[in-house]
Amino acid sequence: MSLLRIAPLLAGCAAVAAGVVPAAELVTVTLVGGGRVTAPLLRRNDDGVVLDLGFEALQIPAQRVLDVRSEETTGAPAHAAGDRDVFRTGTLEAREVPDLVKRFGDAVVMIRNPGGLGTGFLVSDAGHVVTNYHVVENHTRLQVTMFRRTDRGFEKKDLRKVKIVALQPLRDLALLQLDLEELKGPLPEAVVLNDRDDLRVGDLVFAIGNPVGLERSVTQGIVSSTTRKIDQSRLIQTDAAINPGNSGGPIFNARGEVVAVACAGAAVFQGLAFGIPANELIDFLVHRDTYVYDESQPQNGVTYLQPPYQPEPAAAPASGR
Repeated sequence: MSLLRIAPLLAGCAAVAAGVVPAAELVTVTLVGGGRVTAPLLRRNDDGVVLDLGFEALQIPAQRVLDVRSEETTGAPAHAAGDRDVFRTGTLEAREVPDLVKRFGDAVVMIRNPGGLGTGFLVSDAGHVVTNYHVVENHTRLQVTMFRRTDRGFEKKDLRKVKIVALQPLRDLALLQLDLEELKGPLPEAVVLNDRDDLRVGDLVFAIGNPVGLERSVTQGIVSSTTRKIDQSRLIQTDAAINPGNSGGPIFNARGEVVAVACAGAAVFQGLAFGIPANELIDFLVHRDTYVYDESQPQNGVTYLQPPYQPEPAAAPASGR
């Protein structure tokens, strides 16, 4: 056994000898490949996790760790996604990225406007699609391209009867709705939104989108920060590659839940990308009537009214003498 793996055991023995038994958090580690190990957690950092197996310490490298959950969350079974109006939330089981891409990749669509393209994703069985505000900004005619899985591969389905439902320019979010009659077929399974705000620095994430028109591209990385502030907005920073065309696409965690909406990739520096947290997306969807799209003002989903104005009373005329 290496010195690195035996050191935690020596520290534990010393604590017992001194009459102090440290309390270790019981966790379940899901490995890349689907295997699971449940044991007390001795250490977790950027290098990986170290578990106490009783007779030895098991060190698992970070690249082999898919998910780490405490006993409190692993004791209760993952609950299936539940409908909440025009979106779904739930706690899913951790799986390998290829399995999650196969399950939710079909919900990711391409959105075209006369000036460019972006990405969106289905959030309901009624055809509601989320994307960035800047993807649809200043445009009233949009085209959504879906990629249907067939026995011969994927086929494109272009939809032009796209309704703009709500816009939130301050948070760069937009809600669209497809015409199900134009679709002429079943919708793919809608994504599941994470409503627990439990994302941590170092967690695995992956994005699906259409960077520079490269359809259904998948990129993977980790969370670099969950509290990055840019222009007074809190964003999630990740090193998963996000490029023009990814805007409006989903960022998933290791369980396949959407934890952010891709909104920007830094063109100046490599490896910097950002997403709007899922809890802000949920707030937008819940209060979408506040940001309802106004056809008379297509450039803005929010109408700002001037505050009431009360003129000052006229000054009394000066009396002459």
